[in-house]
Parts: sequence; C-alpha cells; structure tokens
Amino acid sequence: MDIQTLFSKESGRAENYRIPSIIKTKSGVLVACADERFFTCRDNPNRIDKVVRRSLDNGLTWQEQTVAVEEVGDSMKDASAAIDPCMLYDDNSDTIFMLYSHTPAGIGILNCKKGTGQDGDGNLYLYDGKKRYTLKGEKVFDKDGKEVEGYVVKENGDLIYNGESVGNYKLNSGRLKELRTSHLCIISSSDDGLTWSQPRNISYQVKEKYMSFFGAGPGVGITVKEGKYKGRIIFPVYYNVVEHGGILMLSACVIYSDDHGVTWHRGKSPNQTRKHGIFPVNHRLVMPNDMITEAQLIECEGGRLKFFMRNHSSKRLIATAISDDGGVTWQDYKHHPQLTHCICQCSVIVGDDGGKPVTIFLNAADSKVRHNGVIRLSYDYGETFVYSKLIKEGEFVYSSMVWLGDGKVGILYEENMQHEEIKFAILTIDEIKDKA
Repeated sequence: MDIQTLFSKESGRAENYRIPSIIKTKSGVLVACADERFFTCRDNPNRIDKVVRRSLDNGLTWQEQTVAVEEVGDSMKDASAAIDPCMLYDDNSDTIFMLYSHTPAGIGILNCKKGTGQDGDGNLYLYDGKKRYTLKGEKVFDKDGKEVEGYVVKENGDLIYNGESVGNYKLNSGRLKELRTSHLCIISSSDDGLTWSQPRNISYQVKEKYMSFFGAGPGVGITVKEGKYKGRIIFPVYYNVVEHGGILMLSACVIYSDDHGVTWHRGKSPNQTRKHGIFPVNHRLVMPNDMITEAQLIECEGGRLKFFMRNHSSKRLIATAISDDGGVTWQDYKHHPQLTHCICQCSVIVGDDGGKPVTIFLNAADSKVRHNGVIRLSYDYGETFVYSKLIKEGEFVYSSMVWLGDGKVGILYEENMQHEEIKFAILTIDEIKDKA
C-alpha cells in the first residue's frame, strides 16, 4: 500500500489537520479536503479553515494546498471556525458541494445557543447585546426594516462604522455579533475544486429554532443514481436538541436537495422512527444510549439508502438503518454485529468488483480506543462483510474513501491522535481480499 502525506505543516499554515473528505469528479479530478486547525488539534472553539488539494492523475501526485473557506481570529478564544467538511459531487450539474459547520468565536458543541440565527429569507441576524438587527448584503437594518446609517459589513464579517473598524461579527470583539450558535454553511465549485463560492448559510432551511449544534457528516454525501429519487443530492448531518438543563442529546439525519443545491430539506432522524425497547425514541428527549451522531450513507439497488451511524450504545457497534423514500424516513434500525467501533466516525462507499457492486467500509475497529484501521468488503450492501483487512495497526481515527476505478479505492485518513498529518493511500480490491 503506497502512502503519501497529504496535509501537514509542510503543506500548509498550521500544525494540525483533521477530518478528511475526498471525492472524484467526472473529469477525473480528485479533490481532498481537511480542517486546518491553527491553535490546537481540538475542535472548536478554535480557528479552523477549510483547505483542499487536487490530483489530476488519480492520486499519484497532488497540487499545492489552497484555502476554500477562511475564517478569522488570532487566538483560540477569539477565532471563528469552519469545522468538519462533508463533500459530494453532483455529476448532473458538474458541481462539488462542501458542507460544514461555522461557529463564531468561543462557541463549540457544548455551548451553542438555540436557533437558526437567520430570518425566513436567509438574512443573518446580528445583535449588540440589547437589540437585534438584520444583515442584508453590506447593510444593517433595525427591527422595523430601517437601514442603520453608517454600517458597512464586509464578506469576511468585518464591521465598518462611519469609516472606522468596529471589529468582526464572528469574533468577541465585534460591536455587532451573530448568534452564538452553530451555522450550517455550504460552498460549491464548478471547476473541479480549483475555486470556490462564498459560503451560504442554509440553517434557516434545515434547522429548527429548538436546535443548537448542527453538524455535517463528516466525510462525503451522495447523488442518488436510480429510482424515484434519482438526481437527489444528500448530505448526512446530526444535531443537538437542548431542552432539559443543557444535556447533550444528539440525533443524525440527512438533508437533501432536488434542485442541485438551491433549496434544502431535512429528513427525519432514525430517532423519530425507532423504539427503545417497546417505547418510541423521541429526538427531542434522547437518552444517552440512543444518541446517534456522525454518519455516512450509500445507495443500494433501486435507489434504496442505507445509513451507517456512529452511536453511543454500550454495544459498541455501528448502527444501520434503511430508507425507501430518499432519506425522508428511516426503518430497520439495528446494530451491525460485525462492525465494532469505539464511538468514532466511519467511512463507507460503493465500488465495483468485476461488474458486481462492492460495499467498502473502513473504521477504527476497536471497542475501546481509536485503534486499528480495518477495511471490509460486502457484496450485499453491507448486510454481511466477507473480507476484512487491517491496514493500520495502532492509532487510527477519521477517514474518507473514494472509488478510483480499475479496482482501486483511495483512502484519506488521520493516522494518529496527534492530528499533525492526514495520509492518502491507494488499495486494490484484490489486496483487501488477500489474507497474506
């Protein structure tokens, strides 16, 4: 297995890189993405940017690292974050979409406020500690819709008042501040990841007022290829509901678009359609063992979808569920007896083995610690796995896979818990089958 270091301090501006995501376009370009974490390897609060590298020769060589999303701030306590990438490629529109969570300075999963932070048209709310305002373009408006004279707001969040800088609304120093919550944002590229659009906040389309944290994937999304929902683009997401003393209550679901990313909708969580024993699970009051978080999905025969979910059950097994309506609802929630996990993200894609669909699954296959990266093959869309291979002994964390064609899979992964490097490797289906 040939291994390259793709993200590290040698490739970019920071000491730490986390959360891999990788896709391939129909022109054959590979686009790899990661969190560039500036002050620590930890999650937010932190300064976290989105960086990408491209390959034009199916992963043999890679172009220089570039910035897709640039946040602001010069300290861990006063910096914003674009955390946890999840990419998908829509071959119908020849567009790459990247989903992530933006959080303002000082905000992480445990202290997000409730709410979307936007009005019904997607305009951002800003606050001065007493009053709420609405940002439309570069202008600021009061609750009555009257423009507040003197304000100009830059694309990066910088605030100008009467010609003078008054901070940035993403930071603690801003005279006006965005809601201190998790904002679900998306960017896109129509040139194979060479350039990217400005971020678009879609929280108002998919987030409820009672939700606080809202996270992407991470990993990759899919475009449905067959069946009634052909052409639908789908991202896995998860969210936190805080209604009972600030207790963490997480549920996974998907968001989807039927118009190539213009509008987005949220499907139900498996936590709204399954039972705990004989009692229905309520996604607004989730017991610790019922929490489902980071997830990936595949398309099975005929357009049926299958969810693979990190979860907090004491069974320490990846959970799965099935959707026959394009991710709107989920059934048959269960824990997979072969897929041991340590409450960590997993990666799963579908490739081709001699004309037969092959489901490829990768995770840290230990029940206690993030160790031992094991890759597995299934020929019945993940019901049973008939081949497995240890590809990384010892520490192994998050991963993302891409089908390269010609019997090859590309693997982008975090090698260890220091999170200083993200590696890329190419493995053949025959190598996975080989027990030697």
